[in-house]
Amino acid sequence: MKATWLRAMPLFLAAASAAGAAMALEPDVLFSKVSASVWAVRTFDAQERPLRAGSAVVIAPGRLVTNCHVLAEAASFVVKQDNVTYGATPEFPDPARDLCQIKVANFAAPPVALAPAGSARVGQRVYAIGNPRGLENTLSEGILSGLRGGETEARLLQTTAAISAGSSGGGLFDAEGRLLGITSFAARDGGSLNFAMPVEFLHELPARAKAALAARASEPASTAGTAGTAGTPASTSTTAGRSEGAGGVALTEPLRRGDALEYARTDKLTGSRSTVIYRVDRVTGDEIVFNGGGKVERTDGQVVSVTSPAGGVFDQSSPPGGWARQNLVPGMRWQVDYTPATGERQRHDLAATVGRPEPMRVDGTELQVLRIGYEGWIYASSASAPLASATSRFQGAAWYSPELRRIVRFEGAFQRGISSSNESLELVRIQR
Repeated sequence: MKATWLRAMPLFLAAASAAGAAMALEPDVLFSKVSASVWAVRTFDAQERPLRAGSAVVIAPGRLVTNCHVLAEAASFVVKQDNVTYGATPEFPDPARDLCQIKVANFAAPPVALAPAGSARVGQRVYAIGNPRGLENTLSEGILSGLRGGETEARLLQTTAAISAGSSGGGLFDAEGRLLGITSFAARDGGSLNFAMPVEFLHELPARAKAALAARASEPASTAGTAGTAGTPASTSTTAGRSEGAGGVALTEPLRRGDALEYARTDKLTGSRSTVIYRVDRVTGDEIVFNGGGKVERTDGQVVSVTSPAGGVFDQSSPPGGWARQNLVPGMRWQVDYTPATGERQRHDLAATVGRPEPMRVDGTELQVLRIGYEGWIYASSASAPLASATSRFQGAAWYSPELRRIVRFEGAFQRGISSSNESLELVRIQR
């Protein structure tokens, strides 16, 4: 009897393995199963002019979740799929985690299945479905390449599945078609470094949103904000000079874990605009870690390292320590000759000059900033590079806020042969 059982064991294990493998869906089957539950989001200003595009996932009857930054500054928004469009309204905003639940009346799209809490495993096959650059219901495949953040709560999901502008708010699914997370941001020009908010955050969203709204309602009238976007409160400025952003927190308050810097990146050659998020993973001593370690700064604003250049030229061409120095005064000049740690790693030889203070508004707050002009050359890293591409003229400027201790606007332009780059990066708000 025992021998018979032992002989049968390999067959039993093979059958069990086959049953487990059968739970994984082929990509086309998975797409058919969940694509009806991933919708495009379109936002509009008060004059019904288009603002932003993103994605949203159906998680319950008549309820979808997207990223709050997709809804920023919107007076109204809709969800759409093919030629079907529904008006939508915000329900539970959680700007600190960049997740907003929205509701749609008379909406019949099926909810997705949610993956069990804690089921995300590094190395597992995952699929992202969203609307990159307006291409509705685009499927990309990859692996879960990392879990980033603290050990005491659900961690950000890092994936190699492609995420582009317009994918924000889409779904990251496991091989069984269960929702693992909401795709939120990518490290631009940083390879396959893409991130999603874990599904565990969705369970906490209503309670966190209600708590935040209750706290805001209890604030004195002089500091309570007014609704300025469809998903998040607008910033205000008090008569006492204490400027406040979302959640009634002063814009100049130190960054804390969960805060995020939202920048708008504009390609001036094409006019295309995208959102760049630097989210605070942790603050350790005098260092602030953003985007899973992709960028590290000191609390005084000096850049320690950039391994994932989310901000395009701003990050790729960053001098050691960043674009600003401490104790800046008008008329200060210096020369920098360096090779950036990321991007094409080409030698930069630039001259910097500090201009006079000038006003600039950030998130409804007027700040005094210093403009640092940069001019010089970028040299090819290889002596064998063709002459036409060996050197590039670089012109740029960085506007530094001593109050925030960071760059609030950056412009950079260079031309290499027939290839040109001209872009800007501007701080829109601080999500708290």
